[in-house]
This record gives sequence, C-alpha cells and structure tokens, in this order.
Amino acid sequence: MFTIAAIAVMGGALFGSSFTSQMTGAAFSTDVNVLQKIHDMGGLELVMPAAFAAAGDCDSDEYADRTVVEFPLTGVSIDLPRLGGGTFSAMTFSEQIPGPTLRVTQGDVVKMTLTIPEGEPTPHGNDMHASQVSAVPTFGAVQPGTSMTYCYIAEVPGVYKYHCSGVNIAAMDQHVLQGMYGIAIVDPIDGYSKLVVEKTQVNANGDVTRDRQFHSSEALEWQIQYNQMYLTDDGTYDATAMFAHQTTYTAVNGQPFGYVPNEIHNLLNGHPGTNIFVAQPWNSMDLKQYQSQLLFTPTGVHNRIFVENHGNEPVYFHIVGEILDRITQGSRVQSAGTETWLLGGSQNMIVDLVFDEAGIYALVNHDYAAIFTGAATIFVAGLPLPTINETAAAISTEKYPVIDGAVGALAYSGALGNPYDAIPPYSMMEGVSIHHPAKNVHCMCSDAVAAAQAAEGAVELWVAIPAILEESARVAAEG
Repeated sequence: MFTIAAIAVMGGALFGSSFTSQMTGAAFSTDVNVLQKIHDMGGLELVMPAAFAAAGDCDSDEYADRTVVEFPLTGVSIDLPRLGGGTFSAMTFSEQIPGPTLRVTQGDVVKMTLTIPEGEPTPHGNDMHASQVSAVPTFGAVQPGTSMTYCYIAEVPGVYKYHCSGVNIAAMDQHVLQGMYGIAIVDPIDGYSKLVVEKTQVNANGDVTRDRQFHSSEALEWQIQYNQMYLTDDGTYDATAMFAHQTTYTAVNGQPFGYVPNEIHNLLNGHPGTNIFVAQPWNSMDLKQYQSQLLFTPTGVHNRIFVENHGNEPVYFHIVGEILDRITQGSRVQSAGTETWLLGGSQNMIVDLVFDEAGIYALVNHDYAAIFTGAATIFVAGLPLPTINETAAAISTEKYPVIDGAVGALAYSGALGNPYDAIPPYSMMEGVSIHHPAKNVHCMCSDAVAAAQAAEGAVELWVAIPAILEESARVAAEG
C-alpha cells in the first residue's frame, strides 16, 4: 500500500505544474491577394432563378410523418490554446472544435439553424455534406446578427462532413482550417450488421481451419476527425503555408496529441514526474478540459469508429498492433481484415474492430509528418498495466473505489472515463450503441462548453483526482 508520504509526494508533483496563456486578439489575416479580391466583391455568390428560391424549405410536404431533428449552431470566433503555449484565432461552430456532432436515423429530417451573433467579425455559412439540396442559396453567408434555417432529408446512411462555406465561398479555407467543421452520422434505417471477424483455430484432428467469430451489431462507439492547422507565430491563419501544404499541426478532434497520456497516468504508473509516452504536450491538470486523455476499451468488445478527414492531406488510417476488421463507406462494406485505409480530403468511413489482447495501441495517420505533428491517438485495451492496477488499488477508498470501477468496466474508463469529445451521441435506435461507463470533460472548446459537459455528468478529472488523493491520504492517516 502507498504510504501517506508517497501520496503527498504524488500530490505535490501533480499540483505543482501550471498552465498560463495569453488571450491575444483575433486577427484573421491572409496574404493571398486573390482571396482578398473575392472577399471584397462579396464572394462567389450566384443569383439563382426564382424556381430555386425554396431550396431547403422546411415546409415541404415531403417531411410529413418523418422525425424532424433540430440542429442549432452558432458561428463564433474565439481564442483557444495552441500546442506549445499561447493561443490561436479559432473560428468555431458553437464554441468548440470540431462542432457538435449530429446523429440521426436514415429518413429523418434535419432542421439546421445557423446563428451569427452581433459583433462577429465575419459572416459564416454551413455546407452539410449529408444533404441533397441546391448549394445556392442554401449554404450562403449568414450575416452577423441574423440566423438562417434550412431542412433536408438524411437519405443516405454514413458519416458526413459539415463545414463553414466561408463568405459565399470566399475565405472558406480559413474558416474550415481554423475550426469550423464537424460531422453528421446517419444511422442505417435497418441498423448495423453484425461484425464477422475471421481467425483460425486448430480442430480436433489437429488441422488449422478458419474460425469465424460473430459479434453483435451493438458497439462501443468513437468519433475521430482529422484536420490540419496552418498558423503564424501569433496564432492567426497562414494561407501561404496552406497553399504550400506546410502543416503547422495535425489535429485529431481539434487538438494535436489530444489523446495521449498525461500527468495523471504518470502518477498512476508510480512515477509522477516521469512521462510514459514520447509526446505529452498537454500534461497538466491545470489545463482542465485541454489536458490530453486516453481512450479506454475492454478486450473482446465490438468497437465502431466514425472517421472523417476534413483536411487537405490524405489520412492513412492505421492502428499499430491491430487489424481493421471491417471498413464501411456509405452503406457498402469496402474491406475486411486490412491494415491501413486511405481517406482523401472530405472522405469518411466506419471502422469496426475488436481488440483481442490487453495492451496499448496507437491509432495514427500513417504519414510520418502527420504522426509527429499531432496525429497519434492512444487506445488502452483491457487492464494491461500492473503498476497502474496496484496504484489504483492503493488509493481506493470506500468513498472513491477506483479499482472497483476499473475492474467492473473491464477497462480504465470505469475509473477515469473516456473523453467526451471522442464519443459520438448515442444512437436513438436500439441495439446500436454500447454506453461508455463514464465520460470525462475534454474538448478544444470554451469554458462554457466544458461546463455543459460536466453538467451532463462528465467527470472533471482536475477536480476528481485531487479529491481522491486527499481522501486516500485521510483514510491512510486514520488507519
């Protein structure tokens, strides 16, 4: 068991770190003259015949007897922390990157409303790739102080990007690459298929034969969204770097290296001052919702990952140590049992897989430049780390049964939760989504969005971990 002194040392190491940031003014600059000229003339706005004026109309008779799903968004510019310190000038849907995930069932009506607050320095639009409506005027610029609503039927299942359309296309690159993107998940009307994983076995005669293992269509679900960031030293958009394909960072769900170990995991590993991964840039609990977090899953469970590539560069999706058991795009299975799958810009897929062996697995964009600029995500399957298991048992108390939570869930998420922004909304259909045992507050987002996650029950680890250590020390002192 850990002594009071050991707990105190851990606590001191953990609480001694700090995070400071300067909130600099947003300046959305570009030195590409052609873009400025397009912007100055009002963008590439086409005047459509009156016959198209009702595109995206929400009063269509087609929508009768269908479920209507409201999807309100706010287009707003804020400053957010950047890798290495300081901030960058972010453009967001609803104060978070990526924007909120929409989840509907095939055949539902989506009613999207985009509001641009007074004082926002630029108009914004919203191009939803799941829609089949005339782009003009549906995705046109919404001026500050106004709102626009349009509707469409989500006819085709799959994962779909949505993104800001700029000011009638002008500066669309800047708006998207500074954060205005998200996904819509359209569940198939008949649900998802069972997962068949092909292995081998030795039969009673000593022959090696195929062993087809069947897993329920119900799955533990994740969302992974890739993009590039092109930033100047002062955190504004660098269009020159974008056109030259010189990436500053590669973001996963809006944050480079957002899903790697942190100082809490160092603590549980028994060495609070020693990192356990090569890159831990978001280490401190002082970072609150920006502290990096790991993804935890039990072994033997069907995992379903919704993946979207929002950026300019290809994504070579690979999980180190695993085979991708099934790849689906739209409503068609594209592959089974493959190592890597290529996604172009604005392309998506659903990855199904089962982690058979407890351990550590790195989900990467297998482009080395992308890996080392942020596209590394760590999965921990099962309970594979003896030191962490012992530490969890040592700090467990009746009030905070840390080890019981992990063992009960067959994954460390039972104690620490999984990051809120890596979990899509649960499906409204039965037999689709396995609920995570707990969520922790995590996002590239404003404090208000983080507070909303906590209000929904997500754990603020920067509050919970000190409380656990304090209670553990008290119990040890009394014992």
